[in-house]
Amino acid sequence: MTWIKICGITNVDDALAAADAGANALGFVFYPKSPRYVTVETAHLIAAKVPKQIEKVGVFVNETVDAVREAVKQVGLTAVQLHGDESVEFSRTLFEKLANGSRRPTIFRTWPAKVFDVPGGQSVGWDPVAVGLVEKDEAYKGKRVHKIHVAENGDLFLETHGFRPGIVSGVLLDSSTAEKRGGTGQKFDWERVQPWAGIINSISKLIVAGGLRPGNVQEAIHLLHPWGVDVSSGVESEPGKKDPRKIRAFIKAVRAMEEEEEEAN
Repeated sequence: MTWIKICGITNVDDALAAADAGANALGFVFYPKSPRYVTVETAHLIAAKVPKQIEKVGVFVNETVDAVREAVKQVGLTAVQLHGDESVEFSRTLFEKLANGSRRPTIFRTWPAKVFDVPGGQSVGWDPVAVGLVEKDEAYKGKRVHKIHVAENGDLFLETHGFRPGIVSGVLLDSSTAEKRGGTGQKFDWERVQPWAGIINSISKLIVAGGLRPGNVQEAIHLLHPWGVDVSSGVESEPGKKDPRKIRAFIKAVRAMEEEEEEAN
């Protein structure tokens, strides 16, 4: 099943509506500049009201490792989504500090989809090793992508290395910009990104965000076959306030698409 995250949760009613509709995860934005910002204290109160099996994802933008770790502890986050300019060294330090004998939260890394939208003949320059998805290990039996290039005819050229899984468990492709880190309501060019989506899927978990709504999420799944989808503004009545009807319609559309693809196979 496609993992569904309803992001930008700011109140208990919206959290319960998402849980009741069948969402797999709720997202809490700990970024003060966002209209969907919540404090750690508020997120804790909301998280305490939803079923334990619902995943709780914290969204952070250029926070300190200690601040992220404290939010994980107080809210009971099951995943951390890095939405800023955090380096792989930051992710590695966070990964190490989140290991306290208990279940370590998953780390997802957001990446602007526009980085993959380049003309033929130019190198994308995106390195899964550099972002922490995989780590080079020639002794490891697997072979996966190391660097991605675009040939003159638009085909992909891949440099491969042995690898082992890295500290980052998934990539969230979004239409975010440096000025607006998320919740833009704008989708990226799914068809242009389609080849790279397949590559990311082969080495990690691909989550698609940015401009998704009930009326287009099936197209996104059909083109990109992501592990998960992430929606915020597309199921809102206003920034920070969800519309239960849109949430239900979104999740229904995702599950219907899964049934169609299962029948086709």
